[in-house]
Amino acid sequence: MKTLPGDARYTRFTHGKELSKAGQAMCGDEPYLLRNKSKRDLVLHTPTQMRDFFKGDGKLHTKQQDASMGAYFLRSLGQCVGAQNGPRWHQTRYHLEQFFSAIEAASMITDFQRVLNNWAKTLPDNAASQQVGDRKFLTDSVEICRQLPFRMIAMCLYGNMLTDERFDMLWHLNKIHEKVTQYTFFGTWENMPYYHLLPTTANRVLAEYEEGWKEFNLEIINAARKSNTPCRASRMFQVVESGDMTMDMYLQSLDEILFTNIDVTSAQFAYGLINMGKSSAAGRRLYEEVSTVAVEEDEIDFYARKDDTFLHKLYLEILRSNPPIWFTFPETTAVEKRIDGFLIPAGTNVVIDTLRLNKSSPIWGNTGHEFHPERWDHITTGQARYSWLGYGMGPRKCLGKNFANIILKLFLISVSRYFTLDAGEGAVQIKRDRFTCVPEQLVVFEQR
Repeated sequence: MKTLPGDARYTRFTHGKELSKAGQAMCGDEPYLLRNKSKRDLVLHTPTQMRDFFKGDGKLHTKQQDASMGAYFLRSLGQCVGAQNGPRWHQTRYHLEQFFSAIEAASMITDFQRVLNNWAKTLPDNAASQQVGDRKFLTDSVEICRQLPFRMIAMCLYGNMLTDERFDMLWHLNKIHEKVTQYTFFGTWENMPYYHLLPTTANRVLAEYEEGWKEFNLEIINAARKSNTPCRASRMFQVVESGDMTMDMYLQSLDEILFTNIDVTSAQFAYGLINMGKSSAAGRRLYEEVSTVAVEEDEIDFYARKDDTFLHKLYLEILRSNPPIWFTFPETTAVEKRIDGFLIPAGTNVVIDTLRLNKSSPIWGNTGHEFHPERWDHITTGQARYSWLGYGMGPRKCLGKNFANIILKLFLISVSRYFTLDAGEGAVQIKRDRFTCVPEQLVVFEQR
């Protein structure tokens, strides 16, 4: 099996598209190896390879607790639910997923709609918006969305305990966490084993964040209990009090849901704007469909949860066309197996090239690189099971997928009701300083 030249430790994030093309040029449709410092990861990118990888031992796959990133990742996120394995993962996941069910997500629809409608109505006066004509304004697709999904996810965790003052505190913590993220994914010395012993800026930043994050949550939990106010974070904390989860696991799991994924969620909102702005036909069709739906909560609830609407197909196509990360974090095989004819030993680290999988699988035909929501008129998610990566694959799918589903759909509904969009022509540029695929794209909004 061939190995792609060079160390992809950082370039898998900053130049993932170029790495994907280089892998295809060197190895064609065969799997290949990608270097991560002293380690090598097996890269998969076809439906056949996905099926072989998950067949038989999918439930026994493990994740590297440091995500093959090193000691700083282990300190900042190594205790979150996504980094656990075996009985510990099953137990932690069992305790947490009840708070992120489809029913729990649906219960937030009224609150989400209120926030989205307020955002849409005040958008023309937003500091990030530049007037370019009568009822038209220009804005950066990510910047205009950045706080919105963050607020909505925070609402999921803290409910009515999330006052404006507490949100400002959260946003301040997020700015500190952004520095932690940079050290985690792009640090060099920071990920060395004994680095934590040194009096460095990176260590001070992590300590400041961890202290503030713990204090914030304990204050909300105590206040919620004193006032008898429903709060998911408070209910989840009962698992810590029972001894079934450590404080670090609790805090880092909430971190994973809220802070670490902020670029993912804001990017998905931005891609929704960009895709509708570049496909006027999709924007018109969604508006026509949305116009037939009443604004009452039960009508929106029913509409947002249906899977035979154009809204749902648009949602699926946004996820398919815009993977959140070029290459997934390593997942390890549990047994020896054959993948696409190659004998792969147990304990092999596997990453997925999401760009090639999501856009080049045979099921998409010749239009895989095009934004085409209508493809889902004829393709079911079951048929496409091994042909795209949305919120993950196998038993370790994203814990917050139900909330992400509702949030993105409600966002598309709100945008469609208030605006038409124009994102121009040409390819969308991707920022090089993030571990996720964050777009750089201006969008023109026109008020209806």
